Amino acid sequence: MKPRTKYALLLVSSIVIVWSLIGGMMGGASAQDSTFPLLTTFTEVMERIRSDYVDEPSLTDVMEGAIRGMVERVDPHGGYLKPDGVAFYNTFDPITAPSIGVVLSKKFDYPVIVAAIPGGPAAEAGLGTGDTIEGINGETLREHNLIEVHQLLTGQPGSTVELNVIRRTAAAAEPVTLTRRVTTVPPIESRLMDGNVGYLKIPFFGPGIAVETSARIQDLTSEGVESLVLDVRNSAGGIRQEGFDVADLFLDSGQFGYLEGQTEARQAFVASPGGIAVNVPLVVLINEGTADAAELAAGAIRDNDRGELVGIRTFGFAAEQRLLPLDDGSALLLSYADYYTPDGDEIQTLGVRPTVEVAPTGTEDPLETPIESGGQDRDFQLERALEILDASPADRTAA
Repeated sequence: MKPRTKYALLLVSSIVIVWSLIGGMMGGASAQDSTFPLLTTFTEVMERIRSDYVDEPSLTDVMEGAIRGMVERVDPHGGYLKPDGVAFYNTFDPITAPSIGVVLSKKFDYPVIVAAIPGGPAAEAGLGTGDTIEGINGETLREHNLIEVHQLLTGQPGSTVELNVIRRTAAAAEPVTLTRRVTTVPPIESRLMDGNVGYLKIPFFGPGIAVETSARIQDLTSEGVESLVLDVRNSAGGIRQEGFDVADLFLDSGQFGYLEGQTEARQAFVASPGGIAVNVPLVVLINEGTADAAELAAGAIRDNDRGELVGIRTFGFAAEQRLLPLDDGSALLLSYADYYTPDGDEIQTLGVRPTVEVAPTGTEDPLETPIESGGQDRDFQLERALEILDASPADRTAA
């Protein structure tokens, strides 16, 4: 068969496949009305690439790129996985994998750090929320989905990985070398503050975190605590049910939120009676590094009027995904349902907004360098939380 004939058959087959996909998703009539001009353009672009590009292109690479673009245009957190990517996805556990200890999202075509887990290689190197990983071991990540990024970051304990990172406060990329290891998540931090205020910081919503939180609350209560600050700043990832279970400690009734999608009927999550801290005045600290399970807990507490949320809007990262196998051993990873707060805010799109907005520096710009006082960085968000808890019940409600 002549090369030109083979190309024509491939092109026609590609158009038929794309047409079938779009027709199946949109319905025949609407697909013809809205997509036929684009299919004509698609055909023309393919022909121009084949005939006018400086070198003879790999049409396999071109079509794979089109598939990747189609998936990630719809779902930045999803992706097209080759068979080796499917195998990695099926065995990957972010809690136990030797890696660099980060929770990642996708923004502007590159992986961005939602939060660096305390004590992990990334956190120890000073990487954190908003830093973009541009490349790994010299390989640019522009066309890599998040599973492929984790595949590159994961390796043997003690091995090194070379990152090219654009920090959130910098314009240019810089090299960062990290040593892979399993990141041991630190335990919950708890302490008694002035004025009989208990402070709890949850760094990561891993297995059993709600049980641990309950035990810490009981310990603080035995020390005479009369109100609580729950700090979930820079807490991302983890197990979503743990987020609901933590919220359940502070609620005696009501809804945590719900899960819903185009093909997924609404599934509501409801509080159970008997929470151990349902009457304790509460303030929750949130920021742009708060995501996933922590957002579920914060949204449930806010929309049930159980406590104030102090800080800035959370990252917005809470959706359920499903792996859809394809005939050749590859697969699509797609989000099929999003989580919503009880009042109907889609967390993936809106994040969770605070009831009392306070930038970490006490200014309107959350990226500004913290103001130092007495040699210590002031925590303006925590200070505001303590002010709210110190106020009278009427003033606290007005806050």
